[in-house]
Amino acid sequence: MEATVQEIELSPLESRPEGAAPAMTLAMPFLNSVKVTVSVRLGEAEASVGHLLGMKHGEVLALDRAIDQPVDVMVDGHVVARGTLVAVGEHFGVRLTDTPTAVAPAAAKPATRA
Repeated sequence: MEATVQEIELSPLESRPEGAAPAMTLAMPFLNSVKVTVSVRLGEAEASVGHLLGMKHGEVLALDRAIDQPVDVMVDGHVVARGTLVAVGEHFGVRLTDTPTAVAPAAAKPATRA
């Protein structure tokens, strides 16, 4: 069974509108200066080592994610948001489409003594 392979065109990234609210807010602002590595997962494929070693230049390995499905934005192996691929000049970028809602920490309750 031969799959149809086609190039995809990425939409260019538009500037964020003036006054737009951040996609994610932080309940603990002191974490703002902590640096993390962000990765984007496009999808996965299962293949044997033999298949991978036998692949020819230009051959395509199909992933398990459809073109119209969002990609996963990850920090330390955990999905923190989802988005769509865009072109940023000559680079890939991700437009965030699904972000978590920030939850403020519960008010601390005074300790009770028994």
